[in-house]
Amino acid sequence: MKLQGLRVTIRPMARSDLDAMIQWRPFADPLYQPFDFPRWDKGEHVRWFEWRSRDTSRRLYAVDDERHTVIGSLTLREIDGRRSARLGITIGADFVSQGYGTEALRLFLDYYFETLGFAQMILDVAATNLRAVHTYSSLGFRQVGQHYRVADHPSYQRLRKEPRYRHLRPMFRRQGTQQQVLFYDMALTREEWLATMQDKADQGAAALGGL
Repeated sequence: MKLQGLRVTIRPMARSDLDAMIQWRPFADPLYQPFDFPRWDKGEHVRWFEWRSRDTSRRLYAVDDERHTVIGSLTLREIDGRRSARLGITIGADFVSQGYGTEALRLFLDYYFETLGFAQMILDVAATNLRAVHTYSSLGFRQVGQHYRVADHPSYQRLRKEPRYRHLRPMFRRQGTQQQVLFYDMALTREEWLATMQDKADQGAAALGGL
């Protein structure tokens, strides 16, 4: 399996990809630091990869850019026949805000629904990750629920206290002795994906017709 887009390629992850992923620069903005690639040693990453690769309820993919640089990873977990799977995607700090993540998701969603034949994709995303929430919504994902998780990453302290992040404070709560952060549960069905793509195609055709 190899998916080729205009700028990105999606393929099964290889153990050798870990060498590139370990070199990804951490995010400077505390807003995104909870989603950094783990700062483990090489042995820990190899054990993680081998363990996940043996798990039949998971699939691991690497995302390459047009220079054949590994810029991201994409995972499916909780695979339930052809009914659904849970998506995870990570793009390295040096490659975000360039459209790579959106292109990779569009490419993969076509493969997921039309080739693999899944009925629905589900995911969860931190409400504070505004960029990711916007991207998922633009691709047709809808919020189907929400839950809280322990806000144990050090960067969450800065998000709760620094004035420039005051708009994020409603996304945190105290539960007993714990600080918790809000996560959204989102879903997208095959029918919703096809309708979203048809709408975008119609909008593109209308724009061309107006020239």
